[in-house]
Amino acid sequence: MPLPPFATDPEAKIDAEGDVYVVSFPKCGRTWLRVLMAKAISEARGIPMEVCRDLTLTDYSAVDSAVPRIVYWHDDFVAWRTPAELSWNKDFYHDRKVVLLVRDIRDTAVSRYFQRTHRKKPPYDRGIGDFLSEEEGSVKTCLTFWNIWHARQDVPASFLLTSYERLTADTAGELGRVLEFCGLPPAGEETLRTAAAFADFKAMRAMELSDALGTDRLRPTIPGDPDSYKTRRGVIGGFRDYLTPEQIDYVDDVTRRILAPQWQPAAFAADAAPHRLDPTP
Repeated sequence: MPLPPFATDPEAKIDAEGDVYVVSFPKCGRTWLRVLMAKAISEARGIPMEVCRDLTLTDYSAVDSAVPRIVYWHDDFVAWRTPAELSWNKDFYHDRKVVLLVRDIRDTAVSRYFQRTHRKKPPYDRGIGDFLSEEEGSVKTCLTFWNIWHARQDVPASFLLTSYERLTADTAGELGRVLEFCGLPPAGEETLRTAAAFADFKAMRAMELSDALGTDRLRPTIPGDPDSYKTRRGVIGGFRDYLTPEQIDYVDDVTRRILAPQWQPAAFAADAAPHRLDPTP
């Protein structure tokens, strides 16, 4: 079975047997969607959520063959690439489904900055303005990654674009859309509402603080420091609290220059969304 180009990296942990791949740039709400899907599948199929160790959804497939193998990964190790290092070759996905999760680019950049300064070692030691213009793993890398997928969205067997903001606006409805795309039977409204309640912001924060899921995927790096939490703030448009008008203009200009026009509304989604609490930054 063919492997993606980045699988040549000796550090790569590749699951090449997936039916569906959920891909994203870091800090687009991947952990939130992962918990939503884990709870919904557990409820719908009657499988204890404990089966899904470390939120690895493929564990469900091992006990129920009707559940497709759903693999989460940051395609192409995108967090550590410069735009020029990203691969345009998506042939690995030609007989698989792909879900791409995106988020307002400015909220993504701010949340990624806090991840780099509070959740990664060695920590990033410069200011947020410097981070925005970094070549590796910042704004330009994210936009180029999205642009590649915009151009290659016809390569997978099926492709679904979803977003943090869509999940926020109608969590149960968008979750149902993602699950059906993945090949699961339509989930009932009660199942979807249960999953949405299980993974709302307050519940996710409580699970993180108590280490309820027993996984680094939902665990603070520095106990007592909210900026090190996965559930850091959860505010659509929260970038306005961290970026100067000049920094916002910089990101907006880069976005208009790099990203395909058809996907720019998703990159500026916070401009159209109410300011409210959301499940994960």
